[in-house]
Amino acid sequence: MHSRKRLVVPGAVALAAAMTVAAAAMFQTQRTPNVDSAGNILSAVAALASNDVWAVGFSGNSTGFNQAKTLTEHFNGTSWSVMSSPNPNPNGCANPSFALTAVAPASHSDVWAVGYRNSDQTCTTLFQPIIFHWNGSAWSDTANPLLSPAGNNALNGVVSLASNNVYAVGYQSGPLEAVQTLVEHWDGVSWSVVPSPNANSTGNVLNGVSAVNPSDIWAVGDQVAPNVPVLTLTEHWNGSAWSVAPSPNPVTGSDLDQNVLNAVVSLAPNDVTAVGFTLDFNAQRVLTLIEHWNGTSWSVVPSPNPSTASGALNKLTSVAALSPSNIYAFGFFANSSTGGQTLSLALHYDGVSWNTISAPTPARAQQLFGAAALSSTRELWSVGGSAIHGIDFETGTLQLPKTLAIFTATP
Repeated sequence: MHSRKRLVVPGAVALAAAMTVAAAAMFQTQRTPNVDSAGNILSAVAALASNDVWAVGFSGNSTGFNQAKTLTEHFNGTSWSVMSSPNPNPNGCANPSFALTAVAPASHSDVWAVGYRNSDQTCTTLFQPIIFHWNGSAWSDTANPLLSPAGNNALNGVVSLASNNVYAVGYQSGPLEAVQTLVEHWDGVSWSVVPSPNANSTGNVLNGVSAVNPSDIWAVGDQVAPNVPVLTLTEHWNGSAWSVAPSPNPVTGSDLDQNVLNAVVSLAPNDVTAVGFTLDFNAQRVLTLIEHWNGTSWSVVPSPNPSTASGALNKLTSVAALSPSNIYAFGFFANSSTGGQTLSLALHYDGVSWNTISAPTPARAQQLFGAAALSSTRELWSVGGSAIHGIDFETGTLQLPKTLAIFTATP
C-alpha cells in the first residue's frame, strides 16, 4: 500500500480536535485487539447484554478481500478478545479469502455470523456464502444451500428471531449474469433458500435485515439496471412471502446517480428506519440518506451532512435504536476540511429530527460499519476501522487499518 500526500487546510486539525474533545462526554473508544499487521476491520456488531457483545469482520488485507481471514471478537463487559473462527477452503484455493459481514445472537450459546469466501480452486473473485455458528464455546462452519458455483453469491445481513428462526440476506447469481436477491432461512435443522422477489432483471442486492416479529421483517439494499440510476430496494416478509415495497429515490437526474440503503432497524409495524447514501453525479457529492416506514409507505427523512459542497462524501452504513425517539446512525464523511480523509460520522434522532453528534477520531482516518444497541441498559456500540496512515485515495479504503469500537451509555 502507498500513501499520497495531500494539502490539509488548518481547519481540518481544528475540526478533528474539536470532535475528539466533544466526543469524550458521550462516546469513548474501547480497546480492541488486532491479529494482522496488514489490516483489521470490524464490519458488524450485536449485543445480548453488557457483558456479551459480538463483533465480526476480517483481517489480513485492508482492501477487504485479498487473502483476508475471518475475524470474530467478543466483549465480556471488561475487555474485547479475539475468538478463533474458521476459514473453510473446500475447493483448495491456494490463497483463500474470507470476510464476515454480519452477526446476530439469539442467546449466549446461539450466535450466527455470515459473510462470503472465494468460490473456486483458482481463487477468482467469484464468491460463495459462509455461515458460522457459535454454540457457547466455539465457532463452526455450517452447511448452506448450494448456489451457482460459477457465480457471485454472498450474505450481507442476518437476524435471529429464535433458535429455529434465523434469516440471512444478500445476493446470488441469476440467469444471463444477472444479480438477484438472496434470502436464506434456518429452521433449527438446516438452511434453505427462501424465494425472494427482484425489482428488475439485472441487479438486485440486499444489504441489511431487521425484524419486528417473525411475520414482520424488512430487508433493504439497492437495484441496478442499464442506463438508469442505482435505486433503493426495500422488501418485506409478512410471515408467508417476501414482496417488494416501493421506496423513494431522491437523486435521479443522471443514470450515474446512486440511491443506496445499507442498513435497517425495525421498532414497530409502523416504525422502521433505513439508512444509506445518495451519489449525485452532476453535483459530484455523496450525501446521507435516511428513509422511514410509517406502516403505509416509505418516505425520505431530512438528514444532516458535515458538508454538502461538491466533492463531499457522507455515507451511513449502520443504524441502531434504543427507543423510537432515540435512534443512532453511523458511517463516515470526508470533505475539504478533512483533507479528504474519512472521519467517523454519527447522527442522532431525538424523536423530532436527525442531528450530527460528535464521535471519536482516534487516528488520521476512520470508517464505522456496524452498530448495536441495548435498550435495557441504554448502551450503544459502533465498530469499524481506523488508520494512522489515512485512506488510499484511489480506492477510498483505510490503509493498514486497526479495529475500532466506540461505546456510550446514554442518560
